[in-house]
Amino acid sequence: MKYVFLFAAITAVAILAFAQMGRGSYVQIHPLLSALDADHDGVIDAAELEKAPAALRALDRNQDGRITADEMSPMMGRAGRRGRGREQEGSQGGNSVEEAVKTYLALDKNGDGKLTREEVPERMQGIFERGDTDNDGILTADELRAMARAQQPAGGGGRGGMMRMDSIFRALDTNHDNAISGDEISNAPAAFKTLDKNHDGRLTEDELRPNFGPGRGRG
Repeated sequence: MKYVFLFAAITAVAILAFAQMGRGSYVQIHPLLSALDADHDGVIDAAELEKAPAALRALDRNQDGRITADEMSPMMGRAGRRGRGREQEGSQGGNSVEEAVKTYLALDKNGDGKLTREEVPERMQGIFERGDTDNDGILTADELRAMARAQQPAGGGGRGGMMRMDSIFRALDTNHDNAISGDEISNAPAAFKTLDKNHDGRLTEDELRPNFGPGRGRG
């Protein structure tokens, strides 16, 4: 369905935007990956993979034995605030459309309130195919808002929905209950190894970054 792309994109755009603003690589910005990257070199090596369970448990802020979406929000500095209340708000619709617009506009380098192709990473150029209704090569706030509204499911998706569509979270959440349980934390090394595309025993940025090119994300 169409909203699959929206939920995946919002999470990825937020993280990519922080990386583009000079606050770190995708690995260093993504809450799960940064927890693993102990030496901050942007690569998850074999030793760090083996220590993944201990690193991930540090994200369990309320010490209930599992990691939920609100404990690893991609919006740095806001994770864990208001916890369940915000997640419930998102599940009821909340301001998810406006939050989506603001997240996309985090890529707006010159602050003019719209996105040009030059401001958007190559891997995400597909959003112009979906949202640029007048084909002028510019995504205005209104076009982003219309795209978000059209792709939003009835009742809204919420942060939990976004995290379910995050490939890193999804690799760990093997039972698809929108949380990383104690058993899934323990099995994290094996789960992360499924993302090792070239089977060299480590995870690099190229293997972990999402790709939202043209034709992708159409459920």
